[in-house]
Amino acid sequence: MSLEKVENCNKCGLCQNQRTLLDKEDRCDVMWVGLSAKRVDDLNNSIPLSNDTNSGKIIELIEHELPDLKFYKTNLVKCLPLDENNKLRYPTPKEMQACINNLLIEIDILNPKIILVLGKLTFNFIEKYFIKNNIDKSKLIYIEHPSYIYVYKRKYINDYINKVVDICKKKTIMSKRSLVASSKKTHLNIVQVAQKYTRDTINS
Repeated sequence: MSLEKVENCNKCGLCQNQRTLLDKEDRCDVMWVGLSAKRVDDLNNSIPLSNDTNSGKIIELIEHELPDLKFYKTNLVKCLPLDENNKLRYPTPKEMQACINNLLIEIDILNPKIILVLGKLTFNFIEKYFIKNNIDKSKLIYIEHPSYIYVYKRKYINDYINKVVDICKKKTIMSKRSLVASSKKTHLNIVQVAQKYTRDTINS
């Protein structure tokens, strides 16, 4: 499976405003998920949540504190929602529904340890979809959107950065431990099966 299917998506009319905007990373520990794409001049040299926005600048500061982790940035809606005046708007539930399978493809390919979902609107939609479709939501983590922090809680930006950095450190370590434990359990099961096979062979 590749991201080519996501890149060429035309499930809704938003692709006529602007093609899908995707990150260039091919693996990650942490996936950022915003709501929808921004307008860009050059799709080939742009990524979601980039540092030419206030949100992107805050995200960059967070990533700078975590040099050992790999990050991937995306949006729930990867094309550009525009109103009748050609102004950026919130995507509709129908548009979010059309695009969520693309997010699932990204999660499957990138296999992040944690998924940081920005803002209540995005998180509530994704969480509800995961629950309805019996998809494991243990990696989903809600955090306030950095643009909200920048506009309404600017004096707490450092607190916000420290909080998200701590979340990334703790959750990625926990994920690594769980993976190791799972690997040990799998190894133990294999050993037990092998031992049982040996006993059965001797006794036969």
